[in-house]
Order: sequence, then structure tokens, then C-alpha cells
Amino acid sequence: MMGEGADPGKAHKAGEAGEAGEAGEAEQGGSKPEWMERLRAVAVLGAGGKMGSGIAWVALKAMAELDAKENGVPGSGRFELVLIDADPSSFKPLRAYLRSQLIKAAEKGIGDLRLWARERADLIENGEIIESYVDGALSMVRCEGDLAGAKRVRIVFEAVFEDLELKKEIYGRLKALCGRDAYFLTNTSSIPISILDREAGLNGRILGFHFYNPPAVQKLVEMISGASTRTDLVDFGRDLCKAFGKLGVPAHDVAGFIGNGHFIRELLFALGKLRELGVGAPALAALDHATQEFLIRPMGVFQLLDYVGLDVFRLILKVMREQLDAEAAAGTVFHDGTLEALVAAGVKGGQLGSGEQKDGLFRYEKNRIAGVLDLESLASGIRYLPLSDAGVRMALEALGAPPEGHAPWGKMAKDPGREEKVAAYLARLAKTAAATGTGTPQGAGERAAGPVGFGDRAKDPQGIPLARQFLDHSRAVGATLVRTGVADSGDAVRQVLMNGFFHLYGPADWKG
Repeated sequence: MMGEGADPGKAHKAGEAGEAGEAGEAEQGGSKPEWMERLRAVAVLGAGGKMGSGIAWVALKAMAELDAKENGVPGSGRFELVLIDADPSSFKPLRAYLRSQLIKAAEKGIGDLRLWARERADLIENGEIIESYVDGALSMVRCEGDLAGAKRVRIVFEAVFEDLELKKEIYGRLKALCGRDAYFLTNTSSIPISILDREAGLNGRILGFHFYNPPAVQKLVEMISGASTRTDLVDFGRDLCKAFGKLGVPAHDVAGFIGNGHFIRELLFALGKLRELGVGAPALAALDHATQEFLIRPMGVFQLLDYVGLDVFRLILKVMREQLDAEAAAGTVFHDGTLEALVAAGVKGGQLGSGEQKDGLFRYEKNRIAGVLDLESLASGIRYLPLSDAGVRMALEALGAPPEGHAPWGKMAKDPGREEKVAAYLARLAKTAAATGTGTPQGAGERAAGPVGFGDRAKDPQGIPLARQFLDHSRAVGATLVRTGVADSGDAVRQVLMNGFFHLYGPADWKG
């Protein structure tokens, strides 16, 4: 869903694709493996959006490399990538994005490009090779404003809005348009695959193939099989992950799957904590800071909500509410009044096509938090308090300092000994929490003791108790995902959170 860390130029290494291809050729007596053949005709639906454009790039890079290996440079006419979006104004920036990504990848991979083009006497200089590679790859791309453009493709990547009725309508049309051997890979992050399969009558030709945001750099793909998903499609999905240089983690067909199964529940927990502390800017800032610094994460829980988008979160929440009736009856309510009020007031978050963060719960300058939403005056309009606001500053001070062994996420993530250091830090956090108690920070009714519901800051720092509560909750959610069969194991949950959300540890690693 979010993150940094992977390199776009390394997302699909030539060696990885080559190993997959060589293995397939050896097994099939020299014939090309299925993933190679199917990549000759591909469509991406919703290609103008952030996820769709990223998926388009991942597919185009793999297709261009295959064509270059076969023909020296791409552009042989044997590969076609159809980019479909209902908004034709998205095509110009989409093509510009693909060109910029191709140039970067070509410059980084010039050694491979020279090797592939060695028989081309007309291509000598690096600049000529790069230009030919970029132009040839872009010649594969065809932009269409209607689903009919997908008629002859063999793989459809679908990345439209997370709306069940919309997806059902699209797959119903695709079934009539596409050949009987076409595979459908949906980027849904919450809607059960079996529902889409059943409603559209796809006979098992649909697989959940959930890229994480942004697809160009994120390594993780959650692969979700429906009740009738064909085994050959599952095998194909695994091969395609390897060809794309992605880590494919299987998840079972339960709404939200692993990633959102954890993320949605944690956000609901965080919104509940916000109400406990008094719905105000200082509490919002303190909770976000505690979940970033004390948990050593790249973003705090509410900044991550901004990154995803409050309206997107609301759509996912709606799907889970409709699909997980049994869990709702058991006590988990997939609805939040605070979230509804925020969205109704126009607080959306999300990102621009350029990747720049939009304002949401926080105001951003160059993707850094520069202000905190004044929740208490929301009825009068959206305004932000500066980080220098006295109440915000005092609430942050009330958190105190993390235990010994702490380092910011950016520093810890780069440390070659991070696994041991993170384990030591979590042990120290658990020991400190046990020694100081785990009481909940004081609520809105006790504001006389300090701003925005935080207690006596000098005697009772609140960061460690908050961290423990979030870690206890995360561990319980992780166990629930395994117990209810969403994830095969705790390690699968760990892989999704570490590779999709860039956590430095899994829920079960917390022993507090």
C-alpha cells in the first residue's frame, strides 16, 4: 500500500526473468513457458490511475525485455499492451510516465541492452540504443477508452475502483469480449474473488493479484485464489510474480485478505483511541507520532491513512462490513462514525498522479507533515494547526522518549544488523512497559491535568503505554488472520507487513 525501499530499475531483473524462462524451456523441450506467451497480448483496466499506471509499467518493462531478448530491441510488433481508461485525458500523462520510467530503466540496464542489441549494426552508441529501446517499447502501447480494446488479449489486469458492482459489470462484459482462454488478474484489495468469479461466470479464470502501492517499487503481490480458481492460473500467477521480480504471498479468499485484514482493523483501533483521548489535533498528532517512532515504522497510523486515502479506506471498510457478518456479530464492527464525519467534511487525503501527497488529516509540504487537522472546528471548515501549536507540541512532549536501543525507521531499516537490534528494542520496550504499567492515557474528561487528555507528562510519559497497546492489538489481529484461515501462517502475515507496509518485524515478533 505504501513505501520506499525497492528500486524501479531492479523490480524486474533480467536474471530473474531469464531463470524463469530457462526453467520453462527445459521443462517443455524448448517451447516458451506460458507466462512468456501470454505476455504478448496484455490489457490494463484503469490504467490512468496510480495503481493502474504502475501495473502498466511493470507489464511493459517485462514485455519490452522479452522483445529485446528475442529481436535486439523492442518494437517487433509481436507484443501489444492495451491501456484502457474511461478518462481519455489520463493518456497523455500516462505515456509521459511510461517514457520516463523506460529511460531510467534503460540507463540503468545499458549493459543488458547492449548485449541484446549486439547484432544490430545500426545501434552503436549508448544513446542510440536507449532511444531505440524506449521508442520500441512505447510502440507496443495502445490507449483505448472502452473495454472493447481488450478483445484479443490473453491477460487482463484490472485496477478500477474498489466497488463490487462496478467490477461485476466489468467482468460480465469482459467475459463476452475476451477469448475463452483469457486470464483475469484483479488488483482488488478486499473484494472476495469467488464473488467476482461467480457473478461474471468466469469459471475459475480469475485470480486476485494485489500489487502494493506503488507497483513500480513495491516488491509484494498478494495472490488470492477463489473457491473455483483454476490450478493452472495459480501456477501462472506464481511464475508471473517471478518474471516481474515480485514476492508472491498467497492469501485465502476472505474479504480484506492479509494486508487490509490487518490495516483496516488497526485503523479502527486507532480511531477508537483517538476518541478515548479526545478528538483533537494534539491527540491526532501524538497517536501518529507514537505509532511511527515507538513502533519504528515509516509512517504513523494516520499518515498512512492519508497515503491510502480516507475515501478509499471507507470503500474497503464497506466491503469488509458487507462480507464479514459473522465477525461483526462477534464484536468487530467495520464502521466508524469519526471516519464518516471526516469524509463528509471533505477530508480525503490520497495522492496526486505525480505521487505528491494531498492534504488530509495532516497538511503536507513536499510530502512531509507540516500541519495537523483541527478536528474540533471541523464543522466550520477544514483548517490545520501548525506543528508549533502549543497544544500539539505539549501532546508530543507527553509521549516521552522511546526506550534504549531505539532508532528512527530510516536508520534502522538500513542497518545490516537490524533484525537483532529490532528484537532487542522490542524486548526493552516490553520490559519498560511492564515496569511502568500499561494504563491508557487519560481521556477527554481529564483535560485539566494537561492538554488534550494526556496525563501528567513529567511523571507518566504516554508513548510506551500507547506503543504496547498497538503492539498487543497487532499481535491479536495477526493471530486472528491465521486462526480464521486468511493466512496460512504467522510468517505469511509477517511477509505481507514487512514487504507491503515496510514494517521491520511481524505481529508475532512482539512478545510483550
